[in-house]
Amino acid sequence: METAEGDYAGTSGAEVADNSLGRLLALCDGVFAIAMTLLALDLRVPELPGTVTNGALLHALGEELPSIYTFLLSFYVVANYWFSHHRLMRSVTATHPRLLRHTLPLLVLVAGLPFPSALLATYGAHPPLAFAIYASVNILASVVLLRLRHDVQKYRLATTPVDPGEWRRSGWELWGNLAGFVVCIPAAFLFGNEGLWALLLLLVSGRGPAAWQWLKRRPPRQAAA
Repeated sequence: METAEGDYAGTSGAEVADNSLGRLLALCDGVFAIAMTLLALDLRVPELPGTVTNGALLHALGEELPSIYTFLLSFYVVANYWFSHHRLMRSVTATHPRLLRHTLPLLVLVAGLPFPSALLATYGAHPPLAFAIYASVNILASVVLLRLRHDVQKYRLATTPVDPGEWRRSGWELWGNLAGFVVCIPAAFLFGNEGLWALLLLLVSGRGPAAWQWLKRRPPRQAAA
């Protein structure tokens, strides 16, 4: 059966009567959900002594802004990983030992992401190592997702036809996110806390291909009479 990026018809679903695929997807969804929940544990209500005024509460909440920003950032990152994994696996109807083995590193990185997220919330880019560790964990996660794409294609695990355009866009989105995190590491050492602005690249790095396709589909403007 012809699928995205060439003919790599998947193995028959009858060969996975032990429901390995269903168990794998349930495990992945569970780890993603727990990791996203654990990120919220760093959100703490400020403890203020004595009579609490509006000004004191606002000041204390302001000191918690790094934790709030990092929570939103990491939740966005993990949600993107889940979406990329879901989009990749929805056409898969069979498993392969390498797919199973290569999924485990992704789950380790996602489950452990609350730790570098807490580092980033606590230290920012001073020292820059905290920011570099956060970026490095996400670089590894992006590489593992790209490896899973390779496994699906190499071992013909997708038996459902996939739109070639969507397949290419999803790949470029992963490469764009990977490039965004790679840029974050030198930015941390060169610019300190200012290098945190490099994280804004994540908002556009994975959306470039989709934006380009949208521009290509736009009808040409009619020449003025």
